Amino acid sequence: GRVIFCDLESDTLQIDPDEIEAKIQADTRAVVVVHVGGIITPHWDRIQEICAKHRVVLIEDAAHAHGAWFHGRMAGSLGLAGAFSFFPTKVLTTAEGGMITTHDPNLAAEARILRDHGKQSGGSSPHVRIGDNWRPSELHAVLGLQQMKKADWILGERRRLAKLYDQGLPGIPELRPLKIPEGVQSSYYKYIVFLDPGVDRNDLKKRMREEFDVALTGEVYADPCHLQPVFERHPEFLGRPLEPLPRTESAAFHHACLPLYPGLTDDDIYYVVESLKKALE
Repeated sequence: GRVIFCDLESDTLQIDPDEIEAKIQADTRAVVVVHVGGIITPHWDRIQEICAKHRVVLIEDAAHAHGAWFHGRMAGSLGLAGAFSFFPTKVLTTAEGGMITTHDPNLAAEARILRDHGKQSGGSSPHVRIGDNWRPSELHAVLGLQQMKKADWILGERRRLAKLYDQGLPGIPELRPLKIPEGVQSSYYKYIVFLDPGVDRNDLKKRMREEFDVALTGEVYADPCHLQPVFERHPEFLGRPLEPLPRTESAAFHHACLPLYPGLTDDDIYYVVESLKKALE
């Protein structure tokens, strides 16, 4: 597959449907919507209509979005398929690995074949596809089952802590919390704030760490995908030449992510907010 990058909407960090319509081509086979930061685009229905008009498959990159929903419909159930990550930093983790979700039984069967060296079924079955070893281990599965038992609590804690930030941050003029679109429930993989252009993110992170012992966690995308050096070295993986994506670049360079994970206390959140005020002063 060859990639065509689209710009995002500045307020939500989600793909701009106008960009999809402008860049979709006759040989386009799929649109991949990334639920950045655990947020689902408020324009999902319009994107579905675009894909249906062009007979293009719609796929979710839900790596950030365990438990997120759009008008009651869960991430991973919206497109033909969804891909989740269980990397250690994610909302739910098995230490490594991931998961595919789909309502399509044929696609599910094909995925099971591909994950096990292209075998039709388990054991010594014949190889019917060029597959690979993408099986999670039993140890990873044990972790995942335990995470699923705690999933509601994990999501509840993330959302409760996010509300404390919502209440405490409006008094800081140099930053603006990302507003969750109406009809969307975020998983709060990250609590994202936009920084004024005059704020140096690296300097802010350094001050927060050295003066207040607060680590501002990794950004959702500090380095935009279209600026990754791999695409300069391998232009054959591009569906059209690289071009500037100004809103993506602005958002990537002017946002930060605040500490947010189960185990933080209310006082921890208040301390982070007060530390931000002092560091920005």
